[in-house]
Amino acid sequence: MRSQKIDPNVPAQILEYDKRFEQYGSEFTFYDYNLPEDLPSSMKHSYPIIVADPPYLSQECLEKVAQTISFLTRPGQTYLLLLTGEVQRDRASKLLGLRPCAFRPEHSSKLGNEFRLYTNYDPGTKLGGWEQV
Repeated sequence: MRSQKIDPNVPAQILEYDKRFEQYGSEFTFYDYNLPEDLPSSMKHSYPIIVADPPYLSQECLEKVAQTISFLTRPGQTYLLLLTGEVQRDRASKLLGLRPCAFRPEHSSKLGNEFRLYTNYDPGTKLGGWEQV
């Protein structure tokens, strides 16, 4: 896994439906967003940083991913980064207290949906900072 190449002391976990990620061994956990808390109990409230990229741009999907995030979030400050569509802006704010960053992800294929990165912390100058309203 890439984070392990940068710093082997930083633990990382991939939650993914696609079992091709099993190649990462113990760093892979099978995840179905339809079962948002069907995860090992050892993961509950254990993560200080969460990066989420929900598979669908629907209200239902983001609501269930938000449940998973709540399950994973460590008490106190957890840094959350969410990559999803612009169409999820209001839901990301309401469900998770996130704000859009000025940074705008681009895809090599021309997708019809504009994607955004949202955070629950002020990224300062990184990621272009929070988008100014």
